[in-house]
Amino acid sequence: METTLRNFGNSIGLVIPKPVRDALHLSAGQTVQLVQTTDGLLVRPQACKYSLQELLARCDLKAPMPKDVADWQKIRAVGKEVW
Repeated sequence: METTLRNFGNSIGLVIPKPVRDALHLSAGQTVQLVQTTDGLLVRPQACKYSLQELLARCDLKAPMPKDVADWQKIRAVGKEVW
């Protein structure tokens, strides 16, 4: 698949076609890593890093507990795993 490089101020931007963006789950504003290889340029999505506070902020504390978790919590202790 071909794409076009475009000038953006003193930089060059790479236009990523929609099918590629969708397949790689890329979106505008997302950070990517550029890796120079012997074969050319590798564009790799940056892994998201969340803090505990960010993850907890996404939790809905009023949501019902999933059935498998609720069932697991009702299981009788079989050893010394008393809480």
